[in-house]
Amino acid sequence: MTDPSTAATLVPGASSTAASPAAAPRKYDLWLICLTAALVAWGLLMMYSASSFLAVETYKDPWHYVVRQGIAVAIGLAALVGLAMTPYRKLADWAPTLWGASIVLLLLVHVPVISHSAKGATRWIELGPLHFQPAEFAKLATLIALAAWLHRNRGDIHNKNTILVAGAIVVPQLLCIIVQPDFGSTAIIAVLCGVMYALAGLRTGLMTVAATGGSFLLGLVAIAQPYRMKRVTSFLDPFANCSGDGYQVCQSLLAMHQGGLVGRGMGESVAKMLYLPEPYNDFIAAVLGEELGLIGVVVLILCYLALALVGFRIARRAPDTFGSILASTFTVMIVGQACLNLGVVMSVVPPKGLVLPFMSYGATAMMMNLAAVGVLLSISAEGVDNAPAYAGLQDFWLAVRGLPAQRPAMAGRGTRA
Repeated sequence: MTDPSTAATLVPGASSTAASPAAAPRKYDLWLICLTAALVAWGLLMMYSASSFLAVETYKDPWHYVVRQGIAVAIGLAALVGLAMTPYRKLADWAPTLWGASIVLLLLVHVPVISHSAKGATRWIELGPLHFQPAEFAKLATLIALAAWLHRNRGDIHNKNTILVAGAIVVPQLLCIIVQPDFGSTAIIAVLCGVMYALAGLRTGLMTVAATGGSFLLGLVAIAQPYRMKRVTSFLDPFANCSGDGYQVCQSLLAMHQGGLVGRGMGESVAKMLYLPEPYNDFIAAVLGEELGLIGVVVLILCYLALALVGFRIARRAPDTFGSILASTFTVMIVGQACLNLGVVMSVVPPKGLVLPFMSYGATAMMMNLAAVGVLLSISAEGVDNAPAYAGLQDFWLAVRGLPAQRPAMAGRGTRA
């Protein structure tokens, strides 16, 4: 059957202008737009509530942190719109440039004139009122580059050369980040790249070997520094040293306990009044739990769960491997970090400085997460399967892997390349 879009070139003497129909408008996933807008707006509101007291004490301005985060939101929204309007396949062409730029930025953090250090780590570049963290940009650049490579070699991902080049894409980023030092970002990028390779179809045996070896190496890196081991021991029993290494977790649990079912009320948190360190940052969920109670926390979790379902649906509808594994991994990146952050706040996982996506203070993380949403929107605009998202558990697992549902193809639908 002749493709209507190419009919003008196949019929002699036909006018391409007259025969080619007008391009259909790009239709974006409305659920993703609404969820992202709601989380960003809620995040700015919670940030004002969590940071205003400390901002007045430190800067005499209750809006100090909100204004800075607002600048990041504006930049991130511009990136979101730009990427949503750009066909996502162009990212594969840009992958080498993005990868190289991330390496350059990771090296620039060691240039004294422009670098910024805090708490013994050199992870930021000073850009006026904002501190740019190249590791966040490297996270997206690495995933895009790896997705482009796996798509290019989608029929040969178990080949030794394919695996070696994939390693060459990932390892330099990890080495540049771990020396900052930033163990958390190193571990997250490594895990996300492993997830992406698995979603691309890596055999179970190879996946097990890679996961075991990667976990062993990350474990060695983790125990190499005494302060990381202290985090683990404080996690096992935070109340054993509430005035020391377990202080932040203890204050977080106390704040959430005080919130009860419905909370103290918006703006009424006590923990943020110099009890909980940096309440607007990694532990903003504790302030949310104290002010809005269990109901507020459950609503927040449901928002991230809905974001996961929408992201995996977009991955399943993607027209090619590049779009499907990129959408799946970006979804895992955003929702996975939310799970880890909430786990730290609730003392379910060891403490680690991870932001709560769209909620916590962090300019670079906000910009990069919004950029990732822009890519998801671009993929959603080219979706080829409009069937209901999930018909069962098997269909859900296929969606997580970015694969189409196992049901008869519908007439007029596209096929995955």
